[in-house]
Parts: sequence; structure tokens; C-alpha cells
Amino acid sequence: MTIEPPDIPGAADVIAWFGYWPTFHDGEVLSVTLDRRNPSRVVVHAFESTPEVDSRGHYVSAKHAIVTFILSEVTNTRIEQFNHQNVLNGLFVKRTPAGYQLVLEGIHGLDGTIDAARMRVELTPGIPPGSMYAT
Repeated sequence: MTIEPPDIPGAADVIAWFGYWPTFHDGEVLSVTLDRRNPSRVVVHAFESTPEVDSRGHYVSAKHAIVTFILSEVTNTRIEQFNHQNVLNGLFVKRTPAGYQLVLEGIHGLDGTIDAARMRVELTPGIPPGSMYAT
């Protein structure tokens, strides 16, 4: 499935890492920080699932990265079911008349939306500490 990349600063770095703009399917929301004076942040552990299966019968994942969405001037939020894992079905950036909406479609745990005037994204390659994917 091809997703149109959002027109936000930093999107080119995400595309360069993955080779495309990901859907963030099976990614995990690590944290949500809302701040009334400074930019707010949504931090996601993203990766690419491959068709390969390991010795335990699990799909092998690659291109692990921590992707941070930085939102300025947050105007509206809906956040539900935050828990210990927060697995996503998908994550989408929508353009709105007032700026952007970050849509977090949850499978297990967090589900919600955050509206903001401005948005950018940063990518840090690697697996986050404490992840089940760490070897």
C-alpha cells in the first residue's frame, strides 16, 4: 500500500530511511507529550515487516527507527486507551484548514487524533531501549 507522504519538514528523512512513507502498521507509540508553551511530541517506534520468518515463527522486521512527530500550537486532542504497548494499525497526517491532524489508529492501546497549526517529523535510526525487538 502506497501512502502519499505529508508535506511537512523532515518527511524526506523518513522516506530516505524506509524508501517510502510508511503506514506505521504494527508500530508502537512510545510516548505522547502535550505542552501548552512548547512543541508537543508523539514518539513512535516504527519498522518494516519483511516476509521472512525467524526460528520462532515470527516475521523478521528491519529498518527500525524512532519517529518523532513534533506539533506546534496544538488546538484539539482526542486520546484514548493509552497502555503499556500502544500498537498502531496506521498513522496518518492530514492537512486541515487550520494546519494538520495527526491520526493514530490503534490496534491495541492508544487511539486518537491531535490537531496542530504546524507539524514536523524527526527520525532516529535504531530500536528503542526496552523494546521486545532488542536482541
